[in-house]
Amino acid sequence: MNRITENNNNFDIFVSGGNGCGHNPANPRWFLPPENHKERPRILGKLSEKIRAYYHDPEAILPSLNLANGSERKQRSERREACLQILSCLTHYLDLVTLRVGIPWKDGSFGGISMERIATLCGIGLRRAERAIRDLVAAGIITVHPIAKQSGLATYTGYPAIRTISTSLFKAFGLSKWLRHERDKASRRHHKQKRREEPIGRLELIIKAAEAKKTQHNQTRTPEETTPQKSPPSQDPRSAIAHLKKIVIGKRRPP
Repeated sequence: MNRITENNNNFDIFVSGGNGCGHNPANPRWFLPPENHKERPRILGKLSEKIRAYYHDPEAILPSLNLANGSERKQRSERREACLQILSCLTHYLDLVTLRVGIPWKDGSFGGISMERIATLCGIGLRRAERAIRDLVAAGIITVHPIAKQSGLATYTGYPAIRTISTSLFKAFGLSKWLRHERDKASRRHHKQKRREEPIGRLELIIKAAEAKKTQHNQTRTPEETTPQKSPPSQDPRSAIAHLKKIVIGKRRPP
């Protein structure tokens, strides 16, 4: 008898089941986004809903995925479940402008998600998650771009890979027109944010250059000349740039 309980990671676990992975063919488990995540664009939720049809009719819905393991037989149900869990997870973390899967950082960089993290989010084992990723790659649904940075003369440090989802997946479920609309909207939003940030970045560089010049000047002065002098609050460079940021992004008007 299978009993489902909910754990703190926001996915269901079968306490007992007919096979080692706790899979119940009659009651597949779907990926559930973490509860503390903000709402994602509706098209991503709609895609996650539509791909579930693959579980019940793999040969008709996504034949390339059904044949990904090189067998003419129908893909096993537990493997279908894992593929759909992983694909829904990747969809949740999809950047619509670039179709990359990962997490954008405040400094403008973009980080991938480790396989260990993906497996945990989906509530499945690492090996099972890796097999699902290989199937999705073989099916032409996703691509994987390993990231390694040189950390020494002949050594490299590996980072979580960047994965992308093919636009063909959206086409396969009749979402291509909606995708174009959402990507255009996201791109405009990105460019608007970029236009706001560019002048702020230039101002920050001016402030940093002034601070560096002042530090360099102080280092060349004699001890008698380096008596600390307090600047009035209005002349503090960081206060000034905070004020300028508010003006640039439109939250305050200049006096």
